[in-house]
Amino acid sequence: MKKELQSNLRRFIGMDLHTNKFNTCETSENSDERKRNDFSINDRDLKQFTSSLDKNCYVILESCTNAFKIAKKLRPFAKEVIVADTHKLKLIYNTNKKTDKIDAEKLSAILKMQIISGEELVNRVYIPNDDMQDLRSLFTSYNAFTNMIVATKNRIHSLLKENLIVFPKSELTKKMRSEILSLEIADSLKFQLELFIEQLECMEAKKDKIVNQIKIVGFQYYKQVEILTSIKGISVLSALAIMADICDINRFPNKKHLCSYLRSAPAVEISNETIKIKKTNKFSRKLSISFITQSVAHFKNTNPNLNKWYLRKTAKIKKGKIRMGACRKIITNIFSMLKKEEYHFFRDENNHRKKMKEYNNFLKKNDIIPESKVA
Repeated sequence: MKKELQSNLRRFIGMDLHTNKFNTCETSENSDERKRNDFSINDRDLKQFTSSLDKNCYVILESCTNAFKIAKKLRPFAKEVIVADTHKLKLIYNTNKKTDKIDAEKLSAILKMQIISGEELVNRVYIPNDDMQDLRSLFTSYNAFTNMIVATKNRIHSLLKENLIVFPKSELTKKMRSEILSLEIADSLKFQLELFIEQLECMEAKKDKIVNQIKIVGFQYYKQVEILTSIKGISVLSALAIMADICDINRFPNKKHLCSYLRSAPAVEISNETIKIKKTNKFSRKLSISFITQSVAHFKNTNPNLNKWYLRKTAKIKKGKIRMGACRKIITNIFSMLKKEEYHFFRDENNHRKKMKEYNNFLKKNDIIPESKVA
């Protein structure tokens, strides 16, 4: 009877996850005794750890690069696996000592308090499905190539500037590149310019491949892409970036939550009768806002109400703050459109049709049949 009672006790396991290993600390609901273990991230050790779990086990780990994959492997064996928001899990860092064992111990203690009390002490990270994780990963690679391309272009312009050769600091078009390579310049400079232009063209070709793969993987969100591209300035790629962040619009209870999640809402501090409006929340998703900021001009020019608001506010407030306010208005529109499954009220039908025609043709070339249109 005693053994059966022991086997039904809830167990709470904190995992401190690293690149090649993880530390665990386990406690149970009727004891403060701590069991600690160290594991490597390999099939043998993962199998050993999962075999020790049962449906009375609760596991918590911090969000990091490999957290989602580890959580997926553990979930079939445990009662619940929680991926915690690192930025909001402050108890771990509010200590003079910080070691892997202490981190795992604190995670276990927080988890135990949460499950027994029923109070939400930990902010859980939303875990998207495998296709969405692939899409997010592709956008990370897309941004990496974008940054490398910008750095390469800057280096080309820097080399030219050092040698008193001036070209417009804009897109290095094919014509401009040919002109640069045809210059009568020192061999050393010519060598470097040829090298960087060759690298630039190679990276641009690879970035195009990533964009094509994003459009293929993101096909599961065809309906949402069709809705979002009805906003002038939102391309198919921008729409997929927005969906990579949102995943499912129904997980957001209101527009404010979505604005905060997409890094467009300022933090607010209230003390007694004092209200302080601070900078935007930096611990949220930033992919969407990087694309939306590029669409503000298009959006306000097609939306008379926003354009009036923008002009009125510009006279009093800095343009940076106005731009972020405009982004919030775009995001609130996106929320309503996705919730109601409706096109943008100020849709330019010809512009929208052109964008979707190009996407449909691309999908057909890749043997993907587009779904029916939005009602």
